[in-house]
Amino acid sequence: MSYQVIARKWRPQTFEEVTGQEAITRTLRNAVEHDRLHHAYLFSGARGVGKTTTARLLAKALNCHKSDKPTVHPCSINDENVCASCREIAESRSIDVLEFDAASHTGVDDIREIILASININPARDRYKIFIIDEVHMLSTSSFNALLKTLEEPPPRVAFIMATTELHKVPDTILSRCQEFEFRTIPSQKILDRLKIIAEAEKIDVSNDALREIARSGEGSMRDAQSNFDQVISFSGDKIESKDVVVALGLAGAEMLTKTVKAIAENKPAEVLNVVDDLIGRGQDLRNFCRDLLSFFRDLLIYKMAGDAEHLLDTAVLSRDELKENSAPFSESDLIRFFNSLSETESKLREATQPRYVLEIGLVKLVEMRRVAPIEKILERLAQLENALANANLPNEIPIQTTAAERLPEKKTLTVDFPLEEIPFPVSENAVSEVKTEIVAESIEEKAENEIFQAKEIPIYEENPNHSDFQIEPEIEPISMPTFAENAAKSIEAMPLKFPPISSEDLEHIEDSWLDDAYERRLQQLGDDLKPIHNASNIVEVLLAENRNNLTAKIETANGAATAAAPAKIKSNFVIPDFDENESTEMPVLPENPTEEQMWEYAQKHPLVKKALRIFRGKLIEVRKV
Repeated sequence: MSYQVIARKWRPQTFEEVTGQEAITRTLRNAVEHDRLHHAYLFSGARGVGKTTTARLLAKALNCHKSDKPTVHPCSINDENVCASCREIAESRSIDVLEFDAASHTGVDDIREIILASININPARDRYKIFIIDEVHMLSTSSFNALLKTLEEPPPRVAFIMATTELHKVPDTILSRCQEFEFRTIPSQKILDRLKIIAEAEKIDVSNDALREIARSGEGSMRDAQSNFDQVISFSGDKIESKDVVVALGLAGAEMLTKTVKAIAENKPAEVLNVVDDLIGRGQDLRNFCRDLLSFFRDLLIYKMAGDAEHLLDTAVLSRDELKENSAPFSESDLIRFFNSLSETESKLREATQPRYVLEIGLVKLVEMRRVAPIEKILERLAQLENALANANLPNEIPIQTTAAERLPEKKTLTVDFPLEEIPFPVSENAVSEVKTEIVAESIEEKAENEIFQAKEIPIYEENPNHSDFQIEPEIEPISMPTFAENAAKSIEAMPLKFPPISSEDLEHIEDSWLDDAYERRLQQLGDDLKPIHNASNIVEVLLAENRNNLTAKIETANGAATAAAPAKIKSNFVIPDFDENESTEMPVLPENPTEEQMWEYAQKHPLVKKALRIFRGKLIEVRKV
């Protein structure tokens, strides 16, 4: 196959061409130049950041025949006078530089055959015998143990260069015998610069926006970005625009991302559903879109929190002005909530049988999150509401020296509309269906000062008072006030009343044997008269319009005042029988053929009969023998 992919064709041939790993290449160059070489190196890092390439460059620097000693400027494969050693190393076919994959040579037998059996043999042509082990973390435990002694004390002119993407899987015994170099992900700007050089050399017409999208798709990997560039070239030909990159790689372009964020900011769930439908129509990967949206939220958050740090926004899709415009509607807390929620959606997309539904619900959830108010704002609004209520309930401006008697109660008129069907007494058919009444209200403080207590002035004593005469508590005299029943009656006469329904919680009974027994004993002694409210029977009579021959209700209508009389029930009050608490509870004896007087006396002395009479306030009417 004559065509060579960009990732292999444009592999760096010198230390200067390695992109994004300047600290590592500088260290290796100084070690080669000053002859301070280590016998074992371990390169770790993400995929496509230059680990294997740097290992080959180091092998070329040690064995280049252009110089009589190791050099920091080995031959490039593109040079006409390239030496045989550098060409063979670049093509992975040198007999003195053994490069193998640990994933396919995992067992200890492979290590014995490839390394241990030939390590004591001198190099055939080059200065050093070099073993490049790629993905070294795939070796078995036995293979690592077999390498320990060799790595610690290798023969002269032998070097090990190992590469791995999962450093945590390499045993510490191996790490302690190597010099470690951690390769970092490559910034998008450096990948973009490298892609521009490649595009100019390959004579490909590509826009800057398209190259930026390709560089961002690499996610810090130069090899991935170059492979994506190759794919876009095959898709669109010589002329490449950003839309071609979006379609070829299945990426969410800046237009789709900004459209989604704008819909979230404006609380338009229908728009985000249209975005998902558009993605489905284009055949794009929904999980990739979710990842791109996560990166976009990250860029917006970084801009709001550290907008001056340009190096943190190297991978940003938009320019700084566009980031400012899109981040304005959101706070830092909003963006953090969006990111966390979208991360859960992205995790669900991995195993989702219907990824479209999962993404739609996830995006709609982001729109609904805009309605969530921070707890700080809620507390602030509550505090403002409390202050407003407190200021509204304050009395009129009165000097502090004034007494309670000088303060006039504030009269407030409240108009209440009652539907006709809720009035508890009959109304004339010509009456209007609304009743109006006035309620005079006073503040709690004024009522307490004017009606409940009246305090005397506190006497003032000398500096050295007599202990027996020293009193500081004021004497308080209770003032007579209307009873609760009278107030209730007056209120009912002035305003119709409807009893509220009783809930099941109000009727709940708490089991307490001692309290129940005490209540039962009290009930037997006094009858059913254990009311918590004084004169409760009077209140009930007023509410039920019983024993009231002259109860009337005044109703204000549009034609004038009309009077409707409530129906009065004439019913005699029942008087509770007077029972002796200390009377005997002994069961009486009834003769075989008792007379009516004996049966009457028997019934009156029977304990169960007396108990029923006490509880139900009853009296005997008839006694029969059965």
